[in-house]
Parts: sequence; structure tokens; C-alpha cells
Amino acid sequence: MAALEGWKLGWIGVGRMGTPLCQRLMEAGAALSVTDTDPARLAPMAAAGAKPAVTAAALAEEADILLSMVPNDLALLSVVTGPGGLVETMRPGQVLIDLSTVSPAASARVAECMAARGADYLRCPVSGSTSTAAAGALTIFASGPDAALDRCAPLLGVLGRETLRCGPAEEARAVKLMVNMVVAMTPAIIGEALAFGGRLGLDWPAMVDALSHSVVASPLLAYKAEMLKNRDWTPAADVDLVAKDLDLALAVGQREGAPMPLSAMARQFAAAYQASGEGGLDFFRVATWPERLLAPNPR
Repeated sequence: MAALEGWKLGWIGVGRMGTPLCQRLMEAGAALSVTDTDPARLAPMAAAGAKPAVTAAALAEEADILLSMVPNDLALLSVVTGPGGLVETMRPGQVLIDLSTVSPAASARVAECMAARGADYLRCPVSGSTSTAAAGALTIFASGPDAALDRCAPLLGVLGRETLRCGPAEEARAVKLMVNMVVAMTPAIIGEALAFGGRLGLDWPAMVDALSHSVVASPLLAYKAEMLKNRDWTPAADVDLVAKDLDLALAVGQREGAPMPLSAMARQFAAAYQASGEGGLDFFRVATWPERLLAPNPR
């Protein structure tokens, strides 16, 4: 028997990450309904076996567990509290699992809405790329009621390699922002190291290989090594998305009085690429920043 056979699920947001995750759920036997603000995204999902729905509220009429993967605070609040939102039809016994990267404040507002409907709410932002999503190798940071996490453990096991329980409320949101701070800084420091080596006559692909097989090797660098070697900036996560995550973290840090000078610098690197019209490129494009100081036309 498939791991999720008999599970009735609803999915909100079938973008870059949502699409491969939906495919994994269907392959595991789940009956899946989907919705998205862009109706054009629903046709491929319908062809793959998912049932399209017009609104999030319509999903909640049929599904036992709802999952959302949306780009920002506004999108999450819209699918929960806006017209056709989940608050119109959620009921006791249902669970909302949000896998997005959003602020703790917006997430807390969703928690209030779910509590008012008697539904459980799990905050489950993910760490990984589109390729790890397709492979079921994401890391999931989870917080919320233990009983709901226990109930949804088989589902989360289909989506990710491991689920790290962080606490009862918004702790997973804070952990994800912390991780993304380091992610955002990574291409800037790698770019500086590559530029240093380049000035000393080292070969660009060879330098990437050296970093990838050294003590500073990481899963993130492993995902991006071929991209760096080939200077192929086809986006998995783009500069605009990373800028959004940094804005979330910096706002929380300002409120809490946390010093974040390096995150602020990483945000300015992202801003420079956005200003040059490159916000839609993969965020590892930022690794080329030293070239902007050395040459008028970086590749």
C-alpha cells in the first residue's frame, strides 16, 4: 500500500517548489486537490492527476489536510483570510501545514485564525532546492502541536529527508530565517574568494572544485557548483526571493535589537543586482560581484 493512500490533501501554490512536492504526494498515493493564483499552473497538475480548485476555501471543503507553499506574508494571509480563503470553510479536525518562508508575525496571525476555526496549524518551512524537493530530500523545520505533528509525520516524511521539531509556536519561522541569513551571505563570500584566486591566476572551475572538496564544502555549495562553473544563472531561488527573506530577517532583528551587519550587507548585494534588472536570476549570481568592480561588462 502506498504511504499516503487514502489521504485527502489540498495544496495551495504550485510554483517552483510546490509542483515537485505535489508530484511526490501523488506518487505516494494521496488524493490531491490544488489551487493557485495563476490558473495556468493548474493545467499541468490536472494532467498529472490532481483535481483543480478555484479557491483555497473550496479545497478545505474536501481535504482533511491543507498544505501551502506561497511566496510571502501577503500571499499567505490572502489564502487564509482573503476572499475565498481558508477561514471560510476550515473546520475542527483539519490541519493547515504551511511550508512557506514568512515572518513570525504573519504566521502568528494565521495561527489565530486556525484556532478560531478549531483547526490545527503546523509551521513547516523547508530548506533545500527544487532538486532536493523532487528527490524528497528537503529538511523541514516544524513547529506546532505535537499531536498534529505526529499525525502528519508520514506526509512530512514523503516531502523531506528529516523533520526537525523546533517548538510549539513560531520557532520554526525563526530557525528558517536564521538559516536563510547564512544562505544569502554564502555567494558573496564565495565570490570574493573566487576573485582573489582569479587575480592569482587560478582557473575558475578548478577553484569551484577546490572549495567543493574542502573544509568549507556544504550541501548548498554542492547544489550550486555546476552553476558556478558554467556561469548558468537559471533560477532555482532567485535574487528577489533571497532579498525578501533578508528583509524579513532584518525586520525581526531590528525589532528584537539583534545586530545584523553582515545580513544588511548581503541585502545590499541583492539590491545591486535587483537595480541592474537581475533580480530574476539565481541568487548565486551575486558571486560575480567583484567583477563589477574590475570590469565594465561582467559575464
